Amino acid sequence: MLNISKEHLEVFKQIKNYFLPSTKIPKPDNWKSLTNNDIWFHVVKQVMVVGSSAPAEKFDKSSELQSLISYEKLLKIDDETELRDYFEQVLRAVGSLFPNRKADALVHNLKKLSNFQDGPKGLLKRISEIDGPDIRRIKYLIKQDLKYIKNRGARDFLMDLGIVRDAVALDAHIKNIFEKIGIHLPEEFIGKVKLYDEIEKEILTKICKPIGLSGVEFDRMLYQNYDKINLFIDKKVIQQILEPYF
Repeated sequence: MLNISKEHLEVFKQIKNYFLPSTKIPKPDNWKSLTNNDIWFHVVKQVMVVGSSAPAEKFDKSSELQSLISYEKLLKIDDETELRDYFEQVLRAVGSLFPNRKADALVHNLKKLSNFQDGPKGLLKRISEIDGPDIRRIKYLIKQDLKYIKNRGARDFLMDLGIVRDAVALDAHIKNIFEKIGIHLPEEFIGKVKLYDEIEKEILTKICKPIGLSGVEFDRMLYQNYDKINLFIDKKVIQQILEPYF
Protein backbone atom coordinates (compact mmCIF):
# COMPACT_ATOMS: atom_id res chain seq x y z
CA MET A 1 0.00 0.00 0.00
CA LEU A 2 2.68 2.51 1.01
CA ASN A 3 5.47 2.99 -1.50
CA ILE A 4 8.52 3.59 0.70
CA SER A 5 11.78 4.17 -1.15
CA LYS A 6 15.37 4.24 0.09
CA GLU A 7 15.25 8.02 -0.29
CA HIS A 8 12.21 8.22 1.99
CA LEU A 9 13.94 6.10 4.62
CA GLU A 10 17.03 8.30 4.43
CA VAL A 11 14.91 11.37 5.21
CA PHE A 12 13.35 9.61 8.20
CA LYS A 13 16.82 8.57 9.42
CA GLN A 14 17.94 12.19 9.29
CA ILE A 15 14.78 13.28 11.14
CA LYS A 16 15.52 10.63 13.77
CA ASN A 17 19.11 11.84 14.20
CA TYR A 18 18.05 15.47 14.58
CA PHE A 19 14.86 15.20 16.62
CA LEU A 20 14.69 11.94 18.58
CA PRO A 21 17.21 13.07 21.26
CA SER A 22 14.90 15.94 22.32
CA THR A 23 11.69 13.87 22.15
CA LYS A 24 9.92 12.87 25.37
CA ILE A 25 8.95 9.19 25.23
CA PRO A 26 6.44 7.76 27.74
CA LYS A 27 8.03 5.26 30.11
CA PRO A 28 6.77 1.65 29.92
CA ASP A 29 3.98 0.90 32.41
CA ASN A 30 3.99 4.43 33.81
CA TRP A 31 0.25 4.00 34.50
CA LYS A 32 1.09 1.86 37.53
CA SER A 33 2.30 4.90 39.46
CA LEU A 34 -0.84 6.93 38.63
CA THR A 35 -4.06 7.33 40.61
CA ASN A 36 -7.56 6.83 39.26
CA ASN A 37 -7.85 10.60 39.09
CA ASP A 38 -4.66 10.91 37.02
CA ILE A 39 -5.92 8.30 34.56
CA TRP A 40 -9.36 9.91 34.44
CA PHE A 41 -7.77 13.21 33.44
CA HIS A 42 -6.00 11.41 30.58
CA VAL A 43 -9.45 10.27 29.41
CA VAL A 44 -10.83 13.80 29.79
CA LYS A 45 -8.01 15.27 27.72
CA GLN A 46 -8.47 12.69 24.95
CA VAL A 47 -11.95 14.15 24.55
CA MET A 48 -10.81 17.77 24.95
CA VAL A 49 -8.13 17.63 22.28
CA VAL A 50 -10.41 16.56 19.43
CA GLY A 51 -10.11 19.55 17.13
CA SER A 52 -7.23 21.24 18.97
CA SER A 53 -4.57 20.37 21.57
CA ALA A 54 -4.64 23.81 23.22
CA PRO A 55 -7.57 23.08 25.62
CA ALA A 56 -5.66 20.23 27.29
CA GLU A 57 -2.72 22.54 27.93
CA LYS A 58 -5.05 25.04 29.62
CA PHE A 59 -6.63 22.30 31.68
CA ASP A 60 -3.22 21.07 32.90
CA LYS A 61 -2.43 24.56 34.20
CA SER A 62 -5.68 25.04 36.15
CA SER A 63 -6.03 23.28 39.50
CA GLU A 64 -9.43 24.95 39.87
CA LEU A 65 -10.82 23.35 36.70
CA GLN A 66 -9.28 20.01 37.63
CA SER A 67 -10.96 20.08 41.05
CA LEU A 68 -14.35 20.65 39.41
CA ILE A 69 -14.22 17.32 37.61
CA SER A 70 -11.97 15.17 39.77
CA TYR A 71 -12.82 11.48 39.61
CA GLU A 72 -13.53 11.15 43.33
CA LYS A 73 -15.86 14.15 43.33
CA LEU A 74 -17.81 13.01 40.28
CA LEU A 75 -18.42 9.54 41.71
CA LYS A 76 -20.49 11.15 44.46
CA ILE A 77 -22.86 12.79 41.95
CA ASP A 78 -25.81 10.73 40.70
CA ASP A 79 -27.57 13.44 38.70
CA GLU A 80 -26.45 13.23 35.05
CA THR A 81 -27.58 16.79 34.39
CA GLU A 82 -25.33 18.05 37.18
CA LEU A 83 -22.42 16.00 35.84
CA ARG A 84 -22.99 17.34 32.37
CA ASP A 85 -23.06 20.93 33.65
CA TYR A 86 -19.68 20.48 35.34
CA PHE A 87 -18.15 19.02 32.19
CA GLU A 88 -19.58 21.72 29.95
CA GLN A 89 -18.34 24.43 32.29
CA VAL A 90 -14.79 23.07 32.13
CA LEU A 91 -14.88 22.45 28.38
CA ARG A 92 -16.04 26.00 27.70
CA ALA A 93 -13.45 27.43 30.08
CA VAL A 94 -10.58 25.77 28.18
CA GLY A 95 -12.06 26.59 24.76
CA SER A 96 -12.69 23.01 23.65
CA LEU A 97 -14.69 22.61 20.45
CA PHE A 98 -18.22 21.13 20.59
CA PRO A 99 -18.60 21.44 24.40
CA ASN A 100 -22.21 20.18 24.43
CA ARG A 101 -21.38 17.00 22.56
CA LYS A 102 -18.18 16.40 24.51
CA ALA A 103 -19.96 16.93 27.86
CA ASP A 104 -22.34 14.12 26.93
CA ALA A 105 -19.36 11.97 25.95
CA LEU A 106 -17.64 12.52 29.30
CA VAL A 107 -20.79 11.57 31.22
CA HIS A 108 -20.85 8.36 29.18
CA ASN A 109 -17.13 7.68 29.74
CA LEU A 110 -17.39 8.27 33.47
CA LYS A 111 -20.18 5.68 33.73
CA LYS A 112 -18.19 3.15 31.72
CA LEU A 113 -15.04 3.55 33.80
CA SER A 114 -16.80 3.54 37.16
CA ASN A 115 -18.33 0.15 36.28
CA PHE A 116 -14.87 -1.45 36.24
CA GLN A 117 -13.63 -2.92 39.48
CA ASP A 118 -11.10 -0.37 40.78
CA GLY A 119 -12.27 2.15 38.15
CA PRO A 120 -9.91 3.48 35.44
CA LYS A 121 -6.93 1.70 36.97
CA GLY A 122 -8.85 -1.55 36.89
CA LEU A 123 -9.43 -1.13 33.16
CA LEU A 124 -5.73 -0.50 32.52
CA LYS A 125 -4.75 -3.48 34.65
CA ARG A 126 -7.03 -5.68 32.55
CA ILE A 127 -5.60 -4.30 29.30
CA SER A 128 -2.00 -4.73 30.47
CA GLU A 129 -2.66 -8.42 31.18
CA ILE A 130 -3.69 -9.15 27.57
CA ASP A 131 -1.03 -11.29 25.90
CA GLY A 132 0.17 -10.94 22.33
CA PRO A 133 0.83 -7.97 20.06
CA ASP A 134 -0.13 -4.44 21.06
CA ILE A 135 -2.98 -4.35 18.55
CA ARG A 136 -4.92 -6.75 20.80
CA ARG A 137 -4.74 -4.32 23.70
CA ILE A 138 -5.78 -1.46 21.43
CA LYS A 139 -8.77 -3.41 20.11
CA TYR A 140 -9.87 -4.29 23.65
CA LEU A 141 -9.92 -0.62 24.65
CA ILE A 142 -11.86 0.35 21.52
CA LYS A 143 -14.48 -2.31 22.35
CA GLN A 144 -15.14 -0.60 25.69
CA ASP A 145 -16.99 2.08 23.70
CA LEU A 146 -15.43 5.11 25.37
CA LYS A 147 -16.51 8.15 23.38
CA TYR A 148 -13.78 9.87 21.32
CA ILE A 149 -11.32 7.07 22.13
CA LYS A 150 -11.36 5.03 18.94
CA ASN A 151 -8.64 4.37 16.36
CA ARG A 152 -6.33 7.30 17.00
CA GLY A 153 -7.46 8.11 20.54
CA ALA A 154 -7.06 4.55 21.83
CA ARG A 155 -3.51 4.35 20.54
CA ASP A 156 -2.56 7.78 21.86
CA PHE A 157 -4.07 7.00 25.27
CA LEU A 158 -2.34 3.62 25.66
CA MET A 159 1.00 4.89 24.38
CA ASP A 160 0.86 7.83 26.77
CA LEU A 161 0.31 5.48 29.71
CA GLY A 162 3.11 3.12 28.68
CA ILE A 163 0.92 0.12 27.85
CA VAL A 164 1.64 -0.16 24.10
CA ARG A 165 4.83 0.59 22.14
CA ASP A 166 4.14 -0.75 18.64
CA ALA A 167 1.48 1.71 17.55
CA VAL A 168 1.14 5.00 15.67
CA ALA A 169 -1.63 7.53 16.37
CA LEU A 170 -2.26 8.51 12.77
CA ASP A 171 -3.59 12.03 12.28
CA ALA A 172 -3.28 15.11 10.07
CA HIS A 173 0.19 15.88 11.47
CA ILE A 174 1.62 12.57 10.31
CA LYS A 175 -0.25 12.73 7.00
CA ASN A 176 1.15 16.20 6.27
CA ILE A 177 4.73 15.15 7.02
CA PHE A 178 4.37 12.05 4.86
CA GLU A 179 2.97 14.07 1.96
CA LYS A 180 5.89 16.53 2.17
CA ILE A 181 8.36 13.67 2.04
CA GLY A 182 6.49 12.20 -0.95
CA ILE A 183 4.53 9.37 0.66
CA HIS A 184 0.82 9.38 -0.10
CA LEU A 185 -1.64 8.20 2.54
CA PRO A 186 -5.18 7.27 1.46
CA GLU A 187 -7.85 9.88 2.17
CA GLU A 188 -10.29 9.45 5.07
CA PHE A 189 -8.29 6.64 6.67
CA ILE A 190 -8.89 7.79 10.27
CA GLY A 191 -12.50 6.59 10.39
CA LYS A 192 -11.92 3.33 8.51
CA VAL A 193 -10.74 0.67 10.95
CA LYS A 194 -9.31 -1.88 8.50
CA LEU A 195 -7.55 0.76 6.39
CA TYR A 196 -6.17 2.47 9.49
CA ASP A 197 -4.79 -0.84 10.80
CA GLU A 198 -3.18 -1.65 7.45
CA ILE A 199 -1.47 1.76 7.18
CA GLU A 200 -0.20 1.53 10.76
CA LYS A 201 1.21 -1.95 10.14
CA GLU A 202 3.05 -0.79 7.02
CA ILE A 203 4.51 2.24 8.84
CA LEU A 204 5.76 -0.03 11.62
CA THR A 205 7.29 -2.61 9.25
CA LYS A 206 8.47 -0.43 6.34
CA ILE A 207 9.66 2.66 8.23
CA CYS A 208 9.99 2.19 12.00
CA LYS A 209 11.73 -1.17 11.97
CA PRO A 210 14.30 -0.32 9.23
CA ILE A 211 15.35 2.92 10.99
CA GLY A 212 15.37 1.36 14.46
CA LEU A 213 12.39 3.06 16.11
CA SER A 214 9.41 1.76 18.04
CA GLY A 215 6.00 3.03 17.02
CA VAL A 216 5.71 5.26 20.08
CA GLU A 217 9.15 6.80 19.44
CA PHE A 218 8.22 7.52 15.83
CA ASP A 219 4.80 8.91 16.76
CA ARG A 220 6.00 11.19 19.57
CA MET A 221 8.98 12.39 17.54
CA LEU A 222 6.78 13.57 14.66
CA TYR A 223 4.11 15.09 16.90
CA GLN A 224 6.33 16.95 19.37
CA ASN A 225 8.65 18.34 16.67
CA TYR A 226 6.02 18.88 13.98
CA ASP A 227 6.80 22.49 13.06
CA LYS A 228 10.58 21.99 13.16
CA ILE A 229 10.36 18.84 11.05
CA ASN A 230 8.31 20.68 8.43
CA LEU A 231 10.98 23.38 8.25
CA PHE A 232 13.67 20.70 8.08
CA ILE A 233 11.96 19.00 5.13
CA ASP A 234 11.42 22.33 3.33
CA LYS A 235 15.10 23.13 3.72
CA LYS A 236 16.11 19.73 2.33
CA VAL A 237 13.84 20.21 -0.70
CA ILE A 238 15.24 23.69 -1.39
CA GLN A 239 18.80 22.34 -1.15
CA GLN A 240 18.00 19.61 -3.69
CA ILE A 241 16.51 22.17 -6.09
CA LEU A 242 19.44 24.56 -5.84
CA GLU A 243 22.23 21.93 -5.75
CA PRO A 244 22.66 21.74 -9.58
CA TYR A 245 23.40 25.49 -9.67
CA PHE A 246 26.37 25.35 -7.30
